[in-house]
Amino acid sequence: MKVSADHDCGRGEAATDGAGALEAGQRCLKEGDAAGAVAHLEEALLRPGGDCVDARLLLAEALWQETGGKGTEKALPHYERAGELAAEAGDTSKQAMVALGHGFALTQLGRAKDAVEVLSRARALAEADGNPEAVRFVERLMEQAQTLAVEGAQPLAADGQEAIRVTWRHFAEAKVSSKLAVLFMRGSLHSPLDEDSQRGVSKLRAAGCVSLEVVDVCNPGADVPEGLQAISNSIHLTFPQLFIAGVECEAWLGAELTADALRERLGAAGVELGKPHEEPCHGTGAFAEGLESWETALVQLVSQHGAADWALLGSKLRDQGHEVAGEVGDGAEAIRVAWERLAPLVKEKLQDQPEMPCGHSCNTCPTRHDCQLHDAVGDATRDIEDLAAGRRR
Repeated sequence: MKVSADHDCGRGEAATDGAGALEAGQRCLKEGDAAGAVAHLEEALLRPGGDCVDARLLLAEALWQETGGKGTEKALPHYERAGELAAEAGDTSKQAMVALGHGFALTQLGRAKDAVEVLSRARALAEADGNPEAVRFVERLMEQAQTLAVEGAQPLAADGQEAIRVTWRHFAEAKVSSKLAVLFMRGSLHSPLDEDSQRGVSKLRAAGCVSLEVVDVCNPGADVPEGLQAISNSIHLTFPQLFIAGVECEAWLGAELTADALRERLGAAGVELGKPHEEPCHGTGAFAEGLESWETALVQLVSQHGAADWALLGSKLRDQGHEVAGEVGDGAEAIRVAWERLAPLVKEKLQDQPEMPCGHSCNTCPTRHDCQLHDAVGDATRDIEDLAAGRRR
């Protein structure tokens, strides 16, 4: 959800101190308001205790996002200061991640020789920290920077979209090189956030996959290094991406790769497999269009738990890392109000009998008895209609 032009990401008085301004800057970045994030994070640096590694990295990321991914020299001093702060704290792991992000930025800006120097330091720090994934990723970025230095090629930042795709490919390949299978998706296995991710989860279940490392690109956290978190959920990347034995499984959502064939590939790679089975998908992906990620997650939760225990639904939303935006309060009442607003939209979708990501419609779904969405929509809609009738009287 975009915020208003006055950058009111701080939610009132929360941004009056360093920690509050940092939190507000994080929220603005998550909501896509880079300018608002810059304003809050610059304010955080002026507050007592506000000049910290996280604030510097977030500000570098926000400045980068303001350019649409094309990059800016303005971000570089913040990487440098973040590195100094991490060194002062004796945090080798943080130093390595800061240097990695700094080197990435220099590479994108075409400063290849400087990038090689910084990335060499990042590699040494990652090796000292015992982080082989970071080492492999740094080495790929170094190869890219060295090519630019020798050939004098145009910096990748000249084409923001291509820079995002190439850099993500380097990271993903480094991340998965020693893993049996890794799935990059929007959301989690329990709560996919778009139709394609839901289809992917359904296909993996049908193949009997019971053990899989998942990276939620909407909330990458420690799974993605500082400096790359801004691009992990980019619109220029297509998810879900499934890697098996270090190699991307191309077109795996299509009909040409059956669940049985996928099961064979997973098994050959040594992935733990159980009995193939069809689980209720609850059709989350069919309702994702036009909704915020937290709204899609709420539809999923209502389909599983019904529309009664609002405190439970709120707790589960928070556990998934979602915030209820645009509602009054942040507890059970806010969840109830949000669902009353969403219910008519969901009911209209259900009446159209959309094809769910699993390939079924509501009428043909073999697990319809597990889904509480029809009852929840009917009850909520009647309540709204009764309220409206009462007001008319």
